[in-house]
Amino acid sequence: MDDLTIYNDQLKRMRGMNKFYHQQFLIDVRIFLLLATVLIVLSFDNRDIAYLIPLVSLFGSVILAFHAYYLIFSRHYSEFLEKKINKKLDKELIITHKLENSYFFPINDKKIVVAKIGKNFSWFSFVTLLITTYGIASYSYGVYVIRYYLSNNIYLYLLALATLVTIIIGYWWFVKNIGEERLRKSYEQQI
Repeated sequence: MDDLTIYNDQLKRMRGMNKFYHQQFLIDVRIFLLLATVLIVLSFDNRDIAYLIPLVSLFGSVILAFHAYYLIFSRHYSEFLEKKINKKLDKELIITHKLENSYFFPINDKKIVVAKIGKNFSWFSFVTLLITTYGIASYSYGVYVIRYYLSNNIYLYLLALATLVTIIIGYWWFVKNIGEERLRKSYEQQI
């Protein structure tokens, strides 16, 4: 089996992974949006339901970031493979990574998970930030109801701890680009 066949097989696998996690992301966004909205509406009549809202929002953000984690990985590895194939063929035959970097977000730039702020801001970035804003708003609503109507400080302290751990790890992995840096080091060893 020649190198091009191996690279192409790996590229197909990565594109398949990208497709799967995009589909799963979109399914989960709809589920968490619906669930959070239903819980908010139900909490108008039964404030105890508000206990669930921040948990659903926090868990939803973790699950959606998990999908983004795989999407970022598959984009990086696909780009690496496309460049390898192009180099092997000595021409720019496969340009999907260039189109994705231009149209969605530049994979190698600093970003907030998959939202690029600044001159490369895109619709993809807007949608990412909109989903994030809805999650934060529903989380905040739940905390507000728990704090001012249910007055359960122990629950809020535990929730704050879980949220703080999630934010710290998310910042470390996504914003500081720890995972992407690990990928770059692996690629440099292969070039």
